[in-house]
Order: sequence, then structure tokens, then C-alpha cells
Amino acid sequence: MTHPRLASALCLLLLGAVPSASTAQTTPNSVHLTWTASGDDSLTGTASQYDLRYSTAAITAANFASATQVSGLSTPGAPGASQSHTVTGLQPATTYWFAIKTADDAGNWSLLSNVISRATSAAPDIIRPAPASVAVSSVTDTSATLAWTAVGDDSLTGTATSYEVRYSTAPITIANFASATAVTGVPVPAASGTAQSVVVRNLARQVTYYFALRTTDDAGNPSALSNVPSTTTTDTMAPAAIRNLAASFVWMSWHLSTFPSAREAPEVRL
Repeated sequence: MTHPRLASALCLLLLGAVPSASTAQTTPNSVHLTWTASGDDSLTGTASQYDLRYSTAAITAANFASATQVSGLSTPGAPGASQSHTVTGLQPATTYWFAIKTADDAGNWSLLSNVISRATSAAPDIIRPAPASVAVSSVTDTSATLAWTAVGDDSLTGTATSYEVRYSTAPITIANFASATAVTGVPVPAASGTAQSVVVRNLARQVTYYFALRTTDDAGNPSALSNVPSTTTTDTMAPAAIRNLAASFVWMSWHLSTFPSAREAPEVRL
């Protein structure tokens, strides 16, 4: 005679009533699983508990017990009920395998469910580049050379994506940075720690200018505003040379006071 619990196990296998797990969504640290409840005796009655496990390697009946057990599962519902659980505490961008077993009130465990695998999504990049330290390395009548050390994609690590350099005749703040004049010809970011520079052209002579820089990473995270150095352009242009200097005749006359009588004074012609 067939043992009743063995018969139940065979029914679970043959009728496909082993809990079937599937995913609804993933996040960087979690996977949401859903399945349909089986019964206490095959597809009849309500079971007592679940054992849901996951691993970074494929799960089989042989290694199921060594996979990581999930805590906090709800109790089984009536046969056919849709149930779910979100497995948390996972690592980003990692593939995991999941499987579940069901037990009845007599301690009999079902066969292993189907085994599914899902990869968690990559963690969002929320680390922005560090603020750069900018210096004015040289200045002329109409230009200023700015120098800085490249920061990283994530603070001081990696390589950022782009720079935005601006200048103004008024002090620059984070509030007015976007309204300052953008500098053209700015290089793309180099690896963190690399010395970089740009020449700001078309400035006016003997005018004080302020400069600032922001760095953006590949996720679009902008750095905080750099320091805001200032400089005054020089004025080395001398006055133009006079080119129309000319000479002309000058008439001079005078009289001698020792001669009381009025007469025509001597004249000198130059």
C-alpha cells in the first residue's frame, strides 16, 4: 500500500502543485517573489509553513538546506491563494536563485519548487564629484589662464564626465552660477589627480573677473561649486605714438625800456 504522505508528495510532483515562484520586481537590494499556495495534503487544506531560500548559485534539492533562509514569511494561505514576499538585504547587480518548500502540520515537506533566478539592479550613483580647487595661473590684457586638479566621478575616484567653467565681473555663488558667462574650449575631465587648465579669452583690459567651476559625473550628479578666484586683467597697451608733430614760423617782438621815445621795436623772425 502506498504511504499517504508519499502519495501526497507524488501528487504534488505530478499535478504541478509544488509552489511556483516568480518575480514581480527587483531593486538594487531586493527581489519581490510571488507564488500560488498549495495545500496541506497535496492541493487540499491549508499548509503550515514555508521555507524560502536563496543563493548566488543554482539551488537544487541537494543544496537547498545550505542556501540562505528567508525570515519573516507569512503563513500559507488556502490552496490557490496568491502569496508573495520581498527578499531584502541583497547586493546590487548580483544574480540570485530562489526556491521554496511547504510543510504541513505533520511536518511533511513538499518537493522543491521550481527554481528561478533574478539579478538585482545596479545601485544608483548618488556620489557626486568633489569640488575642484581652481587657481588663476596667469593673466594678460584680455585673457586669464585657470588651472585645477581633476577630481573623480565619485568624489575623488574615477573619471568625471564634464566641466562647466563660468566667469563674471561680480562674485559667483551657487545661486548665480548659471547666469555667469560660460567658458568655451574647456577640456573633458581627465583621471582624478591630473592637472588641467583652460584659457578664458575675450576679456576686457583692467577689469576684475571672478571664476568658478563645477564637475558632472556620468549619472548627471554635479559637484558643489569650486572656490571662486578673482583676478584683474592687466593694461600693457601704451598710448599711441603721435604721428602729426609739425613746426611753423613764430614772430617775436619787444621794445627796450631804456629808450623813452616811442619807436618801432626790433623784430626777430624765426
